[in-house]
Amino acid sequence: MVPQMRERGFTLIELLVSMTLLTMILGLLGIGLRVIARDWDKSVERIDQIDMISRAHEILRRDIHGLQRLISTSGSKPTFLFKGNQDGMTFVVVEPPFPTQPGLYFINYSVKSNGSNSDLVRARAQFQPKMISFPGATPANKVSLIQGPYRYRFAYSETSNLQRRWHDSWPFETRLPDLIRLQVSYASGTGTLLPPIIAAVKADAELSCLGAEIPFCSAKTGGELSTQSNKPRERATQKKQDESTERREGWNE
Repeated sequence: MVPQMRERGFTLIELLVSMTLLTMILGLLGIGLRVIARDWDKSVERIDQIDMISRAHEILRRDIHGLQRLISTSGSKPTFLFKGNQDGMTFVVVEPPFPTQPGLYFINYSVKSNGSNSDLVRARAQFQPKMISFPGATPANKVSLIQGPYRYRFAYSETSNLQRRWHDSWPFETRLPDLIRLQVSYASGTGTLLPPIIAAVKADAELSCLGAEIPFCSAKTGGELSTQSNKPRERATQKKQDESTERREGWNE
């Protein structure tokens, strides 16, 4: 008599236990993948933020370094074509030949509300003789440098007797700030996005100083409009201090 062969398989209980373990493993794997994806999205968002701020930083520093010391004589006394408060500023620079025609342009930095976000907007308009204020800009000449749930705060530094003071609003019409600072913080008040951007005004004289018939010149007077220089040593010391502060505070070149 031939013995009968019996095949052994999984019992119903073993099958249920295996399926339960497999479900738990897949669930844990899914949670892990979601965490990785969320962290990846945060990293990409952070990289985009840093790239956006870096580009804005370079444009702002280029504008401030290229600020022209133009003066207006429309009032009772000559004044610089510069306005600045904690929400923005206006001044004149020389724009490069690309992408539009080169020359003098009024530059305006302002903050624009965009729903729950705020944009730092750079606008420009071609400078014309006898202009004393920013005339406004066409949509093609406006660009949002920074966008997001942020707050923007400008500040302006003056140095007097080798003592530095920061102003939320620039109070002087006959001198320019030594340093300009932009602080970008989260609108929620949870802190700053990045260290402050600080740039020095590098121009040493207003454009009218090139004309011998113009008596006003601030090339060597500590930044103030004057007919002659009487503080060359203080001016040189202040300039070195400004360059040192720019390297030490905020972002570096």
